[in-house]
Amino acid sequence: MRYLGLIALLACGAAQAEGLRIGLEYEFEKDRKTGMRSDAVGFEVGWEFSKDSLINRVELLLDHSRDRNADSDGFREKEAKVFVRLLHSRSFTDSLAYYVRGGVGSSLNNEDGFTYAYIEAGLKYEIGTRWEWTAGLREINAIDGTGGERVSKFITGPSFSFDKNNEVELRYVRAFRDKDARAWQLGYTHKF
Repeated sequence: MRYLGLIALLACGAAQAEGLRIGLEYEFEKDRKTGMRSDAVGFEVGWEFSKDSLINRVELLLDHSRDRNADSDGFREKEAKVFVRLLHSRSFTDSLAYYVRGGVGSSLNNEDGFTYAYIEAGLKYEIGTRWEWTAGLREINAIDGTGGERVSKFITGPSFSFDKNNEVELRYVRAFRDKDARAWQLGYTHKF
């Protein structure tokens, strides 16, 4: 019964559905405290709804990361994540829009796994017909009581649309609080 409202909301959005989208992403991250470097590959599949829907997109994200080298104890961290995310966005003007996205997921690594959630709010500025600049702040926290997983991320960078179905984006990410890291992300999205 408690999920009835969410199901009704998604069903209303599905009646005005725009279509399927898939994406691939590569991320390189460097931990500023330890100097450890890691690589991550992500896959997302989502469904885009009408621009007038309360929920504009629903996505499932799958991510796998691994440290490039072992630490001083010979340990190389690996992590797999599964995350379900919702997005809401609206335009202020023809070239300026805001977005809010967030969801819940699970992280499985070679030590212990945990369940986490995040919320991200940001702005998108359209530069011409093909370029867009994004800046956002993401607040992440474990929701199962796991310590050391409270992270804030500042995310910014450009996007370029080849056409209405294909887009590439470059993002710079600065993480702070329980994590002190910098990352670069390169992503590609295809809309059907």
